[in-house]
Amino acid sequence: MRRRGTSLVELLIVMVLIGVMTTIAAPRLLPSAKGTVEQNARLLAQDMDMARTRAYSARALVRVVLADTTWQSFLDQNRDSVIAETVTERTAFGVMSRRTLETGVVFGRGSASRLPLDTATIPTGTRRIMFGARGTTEPFGTGTVLYLTHTSDATAVSAVEITPAANVKVWRWVDGAWQ
Repeated sequence: MRRRGTSLVELLIVMVLIGVMTTIAAPRLLPSAKGTVEQNARLLAQDMDMARTRAYSARALVRVVLADTTWQSFLDQNRDSVIAETVTERTAFGVMSRRTLETGVVFGRGSASRLPLDTATIPTGTRRIMFGARGTTEPFGTGTVLYLTHTSDATAVSAVEITPAANVKVWRWVDGAWQ
C-alpha cells in the first residue's frame, strides 16, 4: 500500500522552481531609476502647488528652500514680509514642511537638455522659491525649472516647471526629448 503525501525530492523540486521564478520576477518588481525620479518629481510638484495654495489661503509669503536632497517650506506667520527660515516658520507651514528625495535621486539635469521654456539661469547650491500672498511667484512674474536625476542613470531625468503664474507642471525626459 502506497502512502499519500510528498517526498523530499518533490519538495526540493518545488523549492528550486520557486527560487528560479523569484530570481526572474524580483528585478521586475523593483522600481526603475526613471520611475523613482518621476515619482519624486511628482511629489515635489505637489508640494510646490501646496506651497502656492498655502500662501494664497494664509495671505502670507511662503518660501521653499531646496538643498542637495531635501526641501523645506516656511510660512511668514507674522506677515512681516520677512522669512528668516526658522523652526517656527517651518512649523507654521504645516505637516509637510520638510521632505527628502529617495536614495539615488538628486537635483540635477543628468544627460537631458534644458526644457525649451527654461530661460532662467538656475543657481547652484541652495535654491529658494517664493510664493506671495496672491499665490504667485515672487518676485512677480518669475518662473523656474527644477531638474531631478538619478545617480545611477543620467538618462533618468524629470523636471518640475513653475511658471510665472505659479502653475506647476511635471516633464519627463524620454528617448532624448521632453514629454
